[in-house]
Amino acid sequence: MNNELFKIRTSGKYKYIFFSLFLLLILLLIPCFDSDEELAFSLEPGYYEEPIYLEIKGADRYSIYYTLDGTEPTRNSIPYEGEFYLEDASFHNNVYAERTDTSAGFYQELVEEYSSEFPGYIVPSGPVDKCNIVRAAAFDRSGNCVDSITGSYFIGFGEKTLYQDMWMVSLITDPKNLFDYETGIYVTGKVFDEYIQLLPDENTPYRGTWWWWDANYRIRGKESERPAHVEIFNPERQKVLSDECGIRIQGRGSRGKYPKSLSVYARREYSGSEEFSADIFGIGGFSHKFVIFSGADDSAYKIKDYLAHTLEKELNFSTMKFHPAMLFLDGEYWGMYYITESYNADFISDHYGVPQEEVIFVKEEVLEEGMEEEIELYLEMRAYISENDMTVSENYEKAESLIDMDSYIDYYASQIFIGRYGDWPVKNEGAWRTRNIIPDNEYGDGRWRWMLFDVNSGSLATSQLEVDTLTNVMVGDSVFASLFQSPEFRERFVERMVYIAEEVYADEKVDQFVDAYLENMIEPICSNNVRFIAIELRDEGIANIEDTRTFLKQRRDFIYRMMGQYVGEEYVQAAVERVK
Repeated sequence: MNNELFKIRTSGKYKYIFFSLFLLLILLLIPCFDSDEELAFSLEPGYYEEPIYLEIKGADRYSIYYTLDGTEPTRNSIPYEGEFYLEDASFHNNVYAERTDTSAGFYQELVEEYSSEFPGYIVPSGPVDKCNIVRAAAFDRSGNCVDSITGSYFIGFGEKTLYQDMWMVSLITDPKNLFDYETGIYVTGKVFDEYIQLLPDENTPYRGTWWWWDANYRIRGKESERPAHVEIFNPERQKVLSDECGIRIQGRGSRGKYPKSLSVYARREYSGSEEFSADIFGIGGFSHKFVIFSGADDSAYKIKDYLAHTLEKELNFSTMKFHPAMLFLDGEYWGMYYITESYNADFISDHYGVPQEEVIFVKEEVLEEGMEEEIELYLEMRAYISENDMTVSENYEKAESLIDMDSYIDYYASQIFIGRYGDWPVKNEGAWRTRNIIPDNEYGDGRWRWMLFDVNSGSLATSQLEVDTLTNVMVGDSVFASLFQSPEFRERFVERMVYIAEEVYADEKVDQFVDAYLENMIEPICSNNVRFIAIELRDEGIANIEDTRTFLKQRRDFIYRMMGQYVGEEYVQAAVERVK
């Protein structure tokens, strides 16, 4: 009996000791979670008209170091000893803007020897506008980083009318992530130096097109992703986003040109979330990825994608939202861009209310989202429609069960109207569907739907005014050629083409868009061109934009004649009367 009592008392004793140790541990950990210990700037990142003194608060028990050049703080950085002074940094010497290894296009002798097009890239002749970028980190005695913060400070920008009514993006990353010879993703680098050794060989890939030459910036996929911090300010100069992120160079041929587009990713490894912390596109959801888009082949005037996505957004296919923006890269002005959405499972889920895990997305006949074998679903759809007689009602009905015909017709009609050719169709074409039928969701029917992207080359110019893109598509796309044999398809196609010509691209809508573009965008465009080629191209820009207006106003008559050759002029005129 005494032994049993001893066991009970001993057990109680150990419970008491365990409980005491647990309380002690909690007390020791409380400071780690104290909000006063988190690093913070004394002034919020943003806009200030006068120079400021900035303090770094919190983490008093740790050693704090900071940098002003974008580099990641280490214990070899500037030790924080009290407030420091920040003024308009625009008069500071350029650093990253001075680099000439950001495109093969800078290497004039090589370009002129192997290619016929020299782009005329230069470094700025004087200081570019700059914002102050501050990065701070707290370290414990063992040298471990326990907290870090980053902020962008635009000082004295009130008088700089160039930036009024524009979104502003500050993208901050350790410069080695962009410009290091071996690991930098924005430079020609080691990969290029190895490539040019092959150029004397006439069989070298892309020998005559310098923008396709191999270089560090052509590395793709997760291997090319680098950590960064992104801050976005809306036209009212309110900070709407401040997140850790990953960045990659975006695009295909445009990777070799200057400036480059950048993809920006939210990931748990950077911010603890797979989504950004703000709904920057007003879609009622938080994006996983967005793009800082240079304009690609239209980088000098930047109108084509913006116009098409804006005016075609009412049609039955996916379009992206665009925010005209100025980019500051590691604190230096890097030109005019657009903040755009990006097509992926997250985009489709946000816009169409289907689960991300149900999305199959194919771009240029390559699977972007879904399981590896599901590319066959897309290829089988194309094969069925191409190889079967669409004048047979049963075959056409089967085709309608495979694709959303309204989406397909609107997409093809709109692209034919704006004169897409050369790298379209099939190339620069994307479509998505759900894997399974999703009840009570009109988009969850497992049919393919189309997505608009990349209209910045081969379209929207009077040089293509009388290009017979309908015949080009007939020849270049077996799916469209097969469907066009169906009387039902032809009737719907003609009707929608007329609607696009008369309503989507009505003269008054085109005038409204182009007039606003000339008023609001010509100065940012000129500034962008001065930044990269030292010439405004003001007259050329105005002429190019007016050329787009002319094309859209005159294209309608040619489209009607072009369709009339296939279905009869009376048939087209009857559709015009119905739409009007």
